[in-house]
Amino acid sequence: MALLCQLAGLLLALLPVYGGWWPPAAVLVAAPLASVLLSWRCGQARWWWVIHALFLPLVVGALSLHLPPWIYLAAFVSAWAIFGRIDKSRVPLYLSNEAALLALEGLLPAGARFLDIGAGTGTVLAHLARRRSDLQLTGVEHAWLPWLLARIRLKLQGSDARVLRRDLLNTPLGGYDVVYAFLSPAMMPDVWRLAQDEMQGGALLVSNSFEIPGAPPDQAIELNDWKGARLYLWRMP
Repeated sequence: MALLCQLAGLLLALLPVYGGWWPPAAVLVAAPLASVLLSWRCGQARWWWVIHALFLPLVVGALSLHLPPWIYLAAFVSAWAIFGRIDKSRVPLYLSNEAALLALEGLLPAGARFLDIGAGTGTVLAHLARRRSDLQLTGVEHAWLPWLLARIRLKLQGSDARVLRRDLLNTPLGGYDVVYAFLSPAMMPDVWRLAQDEMQGGALLVSNSFEIPGAPPDQAIELNDWKGARLYLWRMP
């Protein structure tokens, strides 16, 4: 959908150029604007609007620098290592802040089996391992570099928390008392379906910042940070 919005926006901006209605330079303004409007009409999240607005100007600016090709290859490989197949997962790299960590720590019952889907660099697991030795901690991460950093981080800390590298939506949720997700709005409907199908009665689903459309949370905890974020909680029936 994002690619279609970009291509359609570029086409709509180029047509008046061929018709002689405005100069070619106007495409740098008209194409991003058209892509943002198309993205809005298609119901994409607001962060996509920023990407659409900046994409073409950044591409033109990069080409004007006449950089050697290997730099673009290195940038692509680095992005893949950090974010993985974000076109498939639709999950950027978000790191839980101190307010979220402290709130989450206080939510977990004694001896809970805890799963962090989208564990990133292991921030949540490392914090809980330091503060709650009673917990059974597991995380999953699909991107190579964050997964590797999480493994190293927990190993150096001496924690027995596990971090598995796998597709987030192919992770069984049934064996856990608490599942924590800091993903993206696009992923939450899929997470909710998995939770309803697999999580046991009484288990807790916790989402950092992102609600589930059509499923009001049982509780929302204000994190009182500069973003106005919350932890949203759903108790499985």
